Amino acid sequence: MFTHSIHELAQQITALQQRSIWLQQQSQLEEDMQEAALEELVTALEELRVAEEELRQQNEELQIAQLTIAAERQRYQDLFEFAPDGYLVTNSDGKIEAANRAAAQLLGVPQRFLVGKPLATFVVPNERSAFRAQLLQIQQGDWLQEWEVRLQPRDNYSLDVALTIAVDRDATGEPKLLRWSLRDVTRRKQAEQQVYALNAQLKERSTSEETLRHIAEKVSASLDEHQVLQTAVNEIAQALNLWCCDVGVYDLQAKTAAVHYHYTQPEVAQSPSCQSKTIALAEFAEGYSQLLRGQSLQFCERTDHPIRSRAAILACPITTPEAVLGDFWCFKPRGATFSEHEVYLVQQVARQCAIALQQARLYQAARMQVMELAALNRLKQDFLSTVSHELRTPLTNMKMALRLLEVTTNEAQRARCLEIIQTQCDREIDLVTDLLDLQELETGSFAACLPESIRLQDWILTLIGALQTRMQVRQQILTLQIPDALPAVITDKALLRRSLLELLHNAHKYTPVGGEIIIEAKQDCGTSATLLSVRNSTEIPAADLPYIFDKFYRVPQTDPWQTSGTGLGLSLVKQFVDHLQGTIDVVSQDGWTTFTLRLPDRLQRTAHQPRA
Repeated sequence: MFTHSIHELAQQITALQQRSIWLQQQSQLEEDMQEAALEELVTALEELRVAEEELRQQNEELQIAQLTIAAERQRYQDLFEFAPDGYLVTNSDGKIEAANRAAAQLLGVPQRFLVGKPLATFVVPNERSAFRAQLLQIQQGDWLQEWEVRLQPRDNYSLDVALTIAVDRDATGEPKLLRWSLRDVTRRKQAEQQVYALNAQLKERSTSEETLRHIAEKVSASLDEHQVLQTAVNEIAQALNLWCCDVGVYDLQAKTAAVHYHYTQPEVAQSPSCQSKTIALAEFAEGYSQLLRGQSLQFCERTDHPIRSRAAILACPITTPEAVLGDFWCFKPRGATFSEHEVYLVQQVARQCAIALQQARLYQAARMQVMELAALNRLKQDFLSTVSHELRTPLTNMKMALRLLEVTTNEAQRARCLEIIQTQCDREIDLVTDLLDLQELETGSFAACLPESIRLQDWILTLIGALQTRMQVRQQILTLQIPDALPAVITDKALLRRSLLELLHNAHKYTPVGGEIIIEAKQDCGTSATLLSVRNSTEIPAADLPYIFDKFYRVPQTDPWQTSGTGLGLSLVKQFVDHLQGTIDVVSQDGWTTFTLRLPDRLQRTAHQPRA
C-alpha cells in the first residue's frame, strides 16, 4: 500500500508541474481564465498537502512495523539461541548453516566452528550410511518425528539423540533448508535398558525360583542319601544345561573328597568329571580351603587333561551350620560363564541338598538305632533265656543229686552225688562271677592282681590239664607250639588264666569231633611283645566277626541248647586283655579261626588298686 501511495503522489506532482507550466503559458489570457487557473492551482496544492499528510502517516506506521519486526526477530532469535533442546539449520545435503548453544553443547563443538560441517560426521561410524539413506528419504516428505540416532561428539563419548526434522522447500518444491530439533534421550534410553534388564532379571529369578522349587521337591522327596545326591546332580545339570556335573562327599577326618553321582550331557564324548575318584583335599588346597569356609568359586584349570583344560568350572559347597558335607562341581565349555542367577541357583540347591542329607542321615541313624535297639532287645531276651537256662540247669542237677543222696546208702553213689553238686555249684559260681566281673569292668571298679613273671612253656601245661580229658572224649587233637627260648612275661596271672581258659573252652565247644586245637606262643618280630594264639578247626561267618566281642552275642547259626554259654565269655576276654594292656584279634578263614593275644613283656601298673 505504501508503494502504491508514493506512486500516486509522484503522478500528482508531475500533473501539477505540467499544470503550472501550462498556466504560465496561459498567463497572457483573459483575466477570467487566470482566476480559474488560480483556483485550480489552490485545489491541487490542497490535494498535495493531503497526500503529504497521508505519506507522513504511512511512514510512521512503517517505522512502527519495522521496530515490531525487529523485536520479534530478536525474540525468535533468543528462543532459538537459548532453547533447552538443540536446534540446527542445514542445507539439503545436511551441512550445518546455523546452530544454537544447546546444539553446540550437545555436539561438543563451539557454535562458530559448526557452520559448514556435515551433520553426518557427528554420527557414530557404524550408523553413518543408514543416516545418509534416511536423510534422502526425509527430503521426499515434510518431516519425520522421533528419529533416534546415536551421535559421537568430539570428546569421544556417545549419546542417544531423538531428531525431529522440518523441510523448507522453494517454489518448485525442492528441499531448500532442513530444520533440526535435537533432544538428548541418553538417560531415557539408559532407564529403559535398566528397566529391561530389571525385567529380565525378575523373569530369570522367577524362572530360577520355579526351578529351585521343583528341584527342592524332588530332592526332599527321598530319605536315601544316594538318591538325594544323584537327583540333585541330574536336576542341576539339566536346569543349567551343563556340560557335566558331579558331587563330592567329604571325609573331614581323612581329609578327602569322594566324587560320586555323576551326570554328563549325551553329546559329550569324554567327561571332565573325576567320577568315582577319591581326592585328597591337599591336592587342591587353595580351592578346598575356600570351599571348607562355605564359599563358592569359579575358575578354569590349567592342566594337561584334554577335557578339563577346556572347561569353565563352578564349585559350590554343601554346607550346614555345623560342617561342610561336600560340594557340587559344575562344568561348562571354556568361554562360557556362570551368571549370578546360575550361581544363586546352585547355592540354593546345595542348601536344600544339605537339609535333605541331614534328614536322610538322621533317618538312617534313627533306623540304625531302632535296629540296634531291636538287636539289643533280642540279645536281652536271648540272654535272659540263656541265663535262666544256665542258672536253672545246675540247680536242677544239684536238686536231683541231693534227692539221690538222701535215698542212697551206696558210698560210691553218694560220692558221685557230692561230685555233681560240687561241679554244678562251681558252674553257678562261675556264671555269677562273670556277671559281677563284667559289671565291675564296665564301671571301672575292677581290681586286678599284682603282676607276676610267667614262663608260658610250663604254665600252659598246668593250665590245659583239666581240659585234656574232655577233648579226648570228643577225639579233639590239642597241639602246643611254644619254643623253649621264649622269654617270660610279667603280667596278671589270674586275668591271663581266665582269658586263655575262656578261649580254650570256646574252641573246645565249637570244634567238631576229631577237630584240632593249636596253642601257639612266640615273640613278635621287631618288638618285645609276646603273641599268644588259640586256633581251632572251625570257621565263623564273616558277617558275625565284627560283633564277636559284643556282650551277649552268640553266632546265630549255632544251637544255643547244644552249646551252653551266656555270650559273655569273649566280651570278658576283651575286657581282661585291655587290663593286661594288650590287644586281641580274630581271623576266620579257610576253615580255621584264630584268636591272637598281643601281650607286653611287662605289665605297667595303673592307678587301680591290686587285689589281695
